Amino acid sequence: MRLSAVRVVVAFSMLLAVTAWGAELNLPDEAEGHVLPDVTVSAPSEPDFTTLPQRDLMARPYTESPGLETATSVVGRKEIEEMHAYSVVDAMKYLPGAWTETRGRKVKSFYSVRGQRYPYPGYLIDGAWFREFHEINYYLSAANFDRIEVLRSSSALLAGPGGMTGMINLVPRTYDERETRFEGLYGTHNTFRSDLTHGDVGVGYNYGVSAGYLHTDGPSNMNATENMTNLFGRFEYQLADDVAFSWSQFGLLGDRELMLAVPPADTPFITRVDQFDPMRTYVTVAKLRYEPTSESATEVLANYGGRRFSWERKNTFERLEEDYEYGTSVIQSQKLTENNTLRLGGLFNRWITPTGKRFYWGNPADIRTYSGVIVDDHDFGRLDTSIGYRYTREHWKEFGGFNVEGTAGSLRNVQVDDEWSDPLHTGNLGASYELTTDVSLFGNIGWGQIAARPGMLTQDGSDYRMPDTENRWKFDLGARRELERWGQASLTGFFVRQDNTAIVTNNTVTVNDEEVALFEEADRKNYGVELDLRSRRFENGLQFFFNATAMETERTRDGDWEDDEEVPNLILGGGVSYLIDRFEMALFANHLNEYENERFLPAGSAPVPLGDFTEINGVFTYHCDPMTDLYVKVDNITDDEYSTVAGYPHDGTQVYAGVVKRF
Repeated sequence: MRLSAVRVVVAFSMLLAVTAWGAELNLPDEAEGHVLPDVTVSAPSEPDFTTLPQRDLMARPYTESPGLETATSVVGRKEIEEMHAYSVVDAMKYLPGAWTETRGRKVKSFYSVRGQRYPYPGYLIDGAWFREFHEINYYLSAANFDRIEVLRSSSALLAGPGGMTGMINLVPRTYDERETRFEGLYGTHNTFRSDLTHGDVGVGYNYGVSAGYLHTDGPSNMNATENMTNLFGRFEYQLADDVAFSWSQFGLLGDRELMLAVPPADTPFITRVDQFDPMRTYVTVAKLRYEPTSESATEVLANYGGRRFSWERKNTFERLEEDYEYGTSVIQSQKLTENNTLRLGGLFNRWITPTGKRFYWGNPADIRTYSGVIVDDHDFGRLDTSIGYRYTREHWKEFGGFNVEGTAGSLRNVQVDDEWSDPLHTGNLGASYELTTDVSLFGNIGWGQIAARPGMLTQDGSDYRMPDTENRWKFDLGARRELERWGQASLTGFFVRQDNTAIVTNNTVTVNDEEVALFEEADRKNYGVELDLRSRRFENGLQFFFNATAMETERTRDGDWEDDEEVPNLILGGGVSYLIDRFEMALFANHLNEYENERFLPAGSAPVPLGDFTEINGVFTYHCDPMTDLYVKVDNITDDEYSTVAGYPHDGTQVYAGVVKRF
């Protein structure tokens, strides 16, 4: 049934893609225009949706392989404001292959694409790589970013050492004119949200500041109250004709109760009353850019992230969880000839937790990451090629909470001191080919290794150890058609082979009174097709987008291949917006078909079905004047009941009213 569904969707996706590709080719005369029933299509010079910036290795030295363009999605300022998205996770939920698992634990939401998990996709801010980010992405305000670039493929090379499971680059808001904007919202569960942003420009500089606040009581009697303040500041200054400096600062200050689970979750998750009060996070990124000529550019980045959570469990304990990281990276982009560009880069990151975190609380850690990359790009006219290699190695100065030597005994007492991990290697080869003025082909091949993340455990007989290093092959093949009078259509096929990957199980061990999920080692493969259609704004006010990801995921068990039922095989996303006079109606939908999981269930329980839902959200806006909008936002219009993680169901239809005022 799963496989036949994928075949149907693949066939349907290919039919839509072929239709989109041939729409203009079948016209007897393009001068007559592309006419839909009763809809005349406009042809603006720029699309109404956000695209990747033009490929420029001097202006953007961290640009990935040209073969990955159809495997990269962008959410821009227009889309964020149209959805009234709160967090960066909210803003990404309708992208191809997007899968958000929401629960009530410390890491509230895990976001992934193409079913890539353990580890989940990594995060960068303005090109700076952060080792720890999943505890803040669901609170980090989307209002503070110009665009969010999501590399859905696991073939990222220049983005950093975490690029083997996809990468998400958050590009901070930069102002090119004076602007002040206020947004306020109130609705279900006594939810209140406000955001005030301001930016301006001057001679050789621009700046932006923002302050936002969120409060919600959450579902009644579920220990789900949350309060969070988002602070943002950015300053950019042209120090000299060839030197520019930028600095971005984020602050998240607040408190949060950990929502209680419901059956069939394990009893501790149903009864434990936990909260973080206060929780504080600070993130800083500074960039220095030197471009002496049009043939040479150097960027130096420095970044810092600090997280401090005071965890309280009612009538049990109070403890502090603290960690911070800092790092630097440098990249040199140099044109060797008119058509050949060489890029060299290096990265250092140090992650420290003096208290330990989560289930390895009480065990300090100090992990240092060293990485270097070299990439050569050549432009053959219609054909652009790129070949690159990255080397990564970690120094485990200190880490505790699991057993890497195979000795029996209490896991929390095992300590790693002054050990080097095995070197990790990553290679990449990609190309794009301009078949015609509006049709391009893309291809990319990558290979790389992934080390087990801190805290992962696998059982080897009666002993526990970290899983071994994973090897991964990745293939992407895509095509894109620019439809001048319509929009853009792309079709991408992908295949990933993982050898010795870590897969979470329902077996647990107890560490510091916390149940820790064990992982098993298995081979895995994931393959599928993605369709992405995006229209321009038609003259009658209509625009839409639609995407579909149909995939199969298989794994080995006892040496035999079988379907991985923990990964959905069909993910749909889409939206339609209709603007008439001053009224605008926008509907957004995402569909995730059925999968299963045993996480948060009692040990030994059979997996339970999850997903299998279609969520439709709406935003209804009245544009009072160019400076004022009134809107109503309705989430889960059909009140569809579903869960993405066992024990944490969606809370049904939620209604909010809001206002946007510009000055």
